Amino acid sequence: MVGLNGLNFFVADMLTGFGPFVTVYLTANGWRPTDIGFALSVGTMAAVAGQVPAGMLVDAVSHRRVVTAAGIAAVIVSGLALAIFPQRWPVLGAEFLQGVSASLLTPAIAAMTLSLSRSEKFAEQLGGNVRFKALGSMLTALLMGYIGTYIAPGAVFYVAAVFGGIALGCLLMISGVDIRNAPHRTQHPTAWPKHARKEPLRRPRELWRDPLLLTFAGCVFMFQLSNAAVLPFAVSAIQSQGIKDTDMLVSIALVVSQAVAAIISPRIGASAQTRGRKFILLAGFAALALRCVLLAIYSGPVGIVLYQVLDGISASAIGVMVPLIVSDITHRGGRFNLAMGLVGLAMAAGATFSTIIAGFIVEHLGTRMAFLCLAAAASAGCLLVLLALPETGRKSAGSERKLGISNG
Repeated sequence: MVGLNGLNFFVADMLTGFGPFVTVYLTANGWRPTDIGFALSVGTMAAVAGQVPAGMLVDAVSHRRVVTAAGIAAVIVSGLALAIFPQRWPVLGAEFLQGVSASLLTPAIAAMTLSLSRSEKFAEQLGGNVRFKALGSMLTALLMGYIGTYIAPGAVFYVAAVFGGIALGCLLMISGVDIRNAPHRTQHPTAWPKHARKEPLRRPRELWRDPLLLTFAGCVFMFQLSNAAVLPFAVSAIQSQGIKDTDMLVSIALVVSQAVAAIISPRIGASAQTRGRKFILLAGFAALALRCVLLAIYSGPVGIVLYQVLDGISASAIGVMVPLIVSDITHRGGRFNLAMGLVGLAMAAGATFSTIIAGFIVEHLGTRMAFLCLAAAASAGCLLVLLALPETGRKSAGSERKLGISNG
């Protein structure tokens, strides 16, 4: 799994080079805030719109390594375009390309993980994926902050392109033969080559009507509705108190949450096999709700950093559980990647509404009430998991045989 771990690490490095670094870079090149916001929204809309088509594409294509390579190459091109041409149309094109590519890479890497992992080890490997993504994000947050400050804002995109090249090298370490031998490791129909499937995959419209998938999509929508606005508005509250150097505060906060994720993610994957998916998901929602309540009580710089420990817990739980529960839901009829796209769309929609609603509440009722409302959203999501989402995990290979699932 060295190639897969390296792929997760360097793809995270590559993608972290965008986001807030784009804002700093465009500001340094004389862009107005309105134009910067529009450019960033192009990338966001492309990522949201690309979720479902990307999932359908990965389901339809047998050569997942080729799809992944195309996504990485597109991000490299967008990074170089940003660095070389900081003008309107190249920047908009680069943001669009990066957004579409990011939506493609998530299901493609998840699909390869499904093919390369034994059924009983899939949860643990997903924990490993989250660990190496977190380590990659930590490295980039520290390295690119230094490069952007002391070398040049545009240099971060050249570094992102270099990381993309290394990610392609890690991809080459993953054997196509290993992916084609998926039937010897997993019973999931999505991982099997077309000629090895005993039954055709279910039709997409059947998946869209699956009540279990829709329930889970509602759960992750509520998670992002609560989570996405927490750190931005916590930092905004600090700035309103006249505290400076918030960029350093954000960097420290992100490093803390990613460090926690790197430490506990593999353990979360292992616990999902023994204690069940639902328990881990509930723990993630509970950590998020507690974080929001604590911020409503005290939102000073020290508190923001300390509360990021809870963010690391909730982010790890969601990062591991989303592909794992989607795998459980699609274990019978396939369409894992399309389901990942639908769930990703729900998460993106939740994140979008989160910042809009929280901003309205802050403006009219204050920051403390906004955090309490975000806590209420997390609590509502927790109740939805508790009351409406059944345990999706299969306890053992013996239980699979009872359900009539072949061991291939």
